[in-house]
Amino acid sequence: RGQQPVSDITLITLDQKALDNFKELRLFWHSHYANAIKGAIAGGAKVVGLDLAFGIGVDRWEPGLDSLMAEAVSTAPIPVITAYVPQFAGTQDSVPVNILAAALGLSGYPNLLDDADGFVRRQELIEAPTGKPDDPPPARSLAMRVTEKFLGADSELKNGTWYLKDQPLPGRTITLDYAGGPGTFPSVSIVDVENAYKNNDTAKLQGWFANKAVLLGTDSVDDRFPTPFYTLFNGPKWTTAGVEIHANTVRTLLNRSWFLPAPEWSRDLALALTVLLTTLVMVSFAARHTAWWMVGIAAAIMGGTHAAFRAGRIYPTAELLSAAVLCLIGATIFRFATAEKRGALFQRAVSLFVGKELATTLDKSEDIRLSGRQQVVTILFTDIRGFTAYSEELCAKEGPQELGRRLNEYMAQMVAIIVAKHGHINKFIGDGILAVFSDDDEGAVPGDHARRAVACATEMVTAPSPFKTGAGLHSGDVVVGNVGSADKMEFTVLGDTVNLASRLESLNKEQKTKLLMSGTTRDMAGDAVDAVRLGEVPVRGKTEPVPLYTVTS
Repeated sequence: RGQQPVSDITLITLDQKALDNFKELRLFWHSHYANAIKGAIAGGAKVVGLDLAFGIGVDRWEPGLDSLMAEAVSTAPIPVITAYVPQFAGTQDSVPVNILAAALGLSGYPNLLDDADGFVRRQELIEAPTGKPDDPPPARSLAMRVTEKFLGADSELKNGTWYLKDQPLPGRTITLDYAGGPGTFPSVSIVDVENAYKNNDTAKLQGWFANKAVLLGTDSVDDRFPTPFYTLFNGPKWTTAGVEIHANTVRTLLNRSWFLPAPEWSRDLALALTVLLTTLVMVSFAARHTAWWMVGIAAAIMGGTHAAFRAGRIYPTAELLSAAVLCLIGATIFRFATAEKRGALFQRAVSLFVGKELATTLDKSEDIRLSGRQQVVTILFTDIRGFTAYSEELCAKEGPQELGRRLNEYMAQMVAIIVAKHGHINKFIGDGILAVFSDDDEGAVPGDHARRAVACATEMVTAPSPFKTGAGLHSGDVVVGNVGSADKMEFTVLGDTVNLASRLESLNKEQKTKLLMSGTTRDMAGDAVDAVRLGEVPVRGKTEPVPLYTVTS
């Protein structure tokens, strides 16, 4: 929530200045601690907390220091809370200051509760009760004991809930409301406090400590921890001293500003809404718009969870973002899978309704536009002889469904023959077929399109069928491509070659033949085709007669 104001807490730090000025080993700084306590008392402090553990007695080396420390705690007119580490009980129990503090109820454990990533975000206030009536009351943390003495009331367990000065606590552990990063709390070097006390500078001491909770602790590198104000950098400037974390705990308790986890049902609801919204975006918008929507969703998650955080409720931002990302990945995979399926369907549809050549062209170019290219091909036109009369008679006897069934069977038979000869069907014209043979056909040998077309036509007109088929073939230049407009296109072949092939097919009735080809096709087919010349006929649109050929068989 950014930098917050602090008013009730001041730190006395064992800083670099102390290391530079105090000549004794830190193990023997008891007199300095005692003077700091007396200085805080002279300045009007309400409670003093020592984030210092006296693990062993030092009288064997420096007689009188243990007694001096014990006297400073026991004779102080205000509560002085000392740190007691339960893990080292065997070595601490014989130290006078620890004995006195335990007897007077002036000790608290200074242990910090770090998360799995090493960050300190929460603090345990009270140990779990043993449930045994003869056991001593649960131990308090250093920060909890300082807060109790500052408020003048001990915490109590009532009906399973802990109360502090008749106000319920969220539990034995709280999530801290950090007032800011390192250096947020006002701090004074222990050197300056001792000097002011020795010089009877009461005004300075009161300016520092009047009506404050005072915490004394080290500012050394080995007692600093990452907190929510930690950055990618490291070192004392970016990590928070243990004594300042205790100060944040005291402040959180005094202000009752701890954070509460969001109710389970609301977290589930937030997850469901995140997944639902992400899914709707993925299925409702084009890919180019989806990215902007996902940025908006991520911003809404971060903004919403931060707003809830500022109100004291914790919705895990990473949890909701992960849900959105996982949903995005799943939807993307589904989208690609269905797009691939649809793409295969459309390619098959293009192949069926337009032709494989266009399907292949679109797949390679990934572009649809008006286009055309010139190519030498052989055009095959086929038509059913007498289809009109046949259809009228069949419809009258058996209905149009039977006509449709027979026509579909016939077309399937004819198409299979064309495909077998590696041609492709350009279009169906009523009961007729326009097929194209070119060097681009699959499996084609350069220059063999005329031979393949003649062989195909021969098989088509001689295939057993209830219909009589006529075929016309001509080879020459055509334009192959998309024609029409941007709103409606058709893939087709254009040119005089197409028109002549159609007219040759219609001459079968006059020539009493099933198959007619032009001299150009005959010449291009070569000796592979046994053909007979039928003569020349004038064709509309041609200045010279066109030689006609048919297959000898």
